[in-house]
Formats: sequence, structure tokens, C-alpha cells
Amino acid sequence: MKIAVVGEKSSVDGFKALGLDTFAVSRVSDAVTVWQQVDPDDYAVLFITEPVYEVLRDELESLRGRTVPVITVIPEVSGSRGLGEEELRLLVERAVGTDVMFRE
Repeated sequence: MKIAVVGEKSSVDGFKALGLDTFAVSRVSDAVTVWQQVDPDDYAVLFITEPVYEVLRDELESLRGRTVPVITVIPEVSGSRGLGEEELRLLVERAVGTDVMFRE
């Protein structure tokens, strides 16, 4: 199985050099159109940048609960918005029934 990265061109270009499949969006608003080019069944892991993930949440919902592909939210080149951490917190909370990771 392969690994793909979906996100802004500046964020995914480096992954192409590593041999990963990349799907670059020119504008975040183009994310749905670019996502239609991705066949999730071809990939073990999908890395998706935070801005693109925000746009694709509804489309990605159908993949939630599947073992493969693993969807990982990564920060864009300019920095993190905290979405990856939030997704991880929600997954752990769903698994154990309470927020054990980020309680203050």
C-alpha cells in the first residue's frame, strides 16, 4: 500500500521528493475537486494538511472507523492550527470514553 499527501502545493512538494503520492491544491477552496482524484482504497496512509482537512471533513467522515487508510492531519508549512491535536484528542476520547489526554 502507498502513502499520499493532500494539501497546499508548498506543503506537499517536499513529500513528492520522498516518493509519496501528492495531491496539491492551488486554493483551499479547490480541496473537494482535488479529493475526487484520490482513491482512498489505494492508500494505507493519507496525510492531509489542516486547512484542507477543514474543507474535507464531511467527505472524510465515510472513512472514519476504517482500519485503512489511516488519516493523519498535519500542519501546513506556515504552522499548526491545532487540528491534528484536536482530532487525536477526539479519537482517544471516543476509544476510552473520556478526555484523558488534554484535561487541564
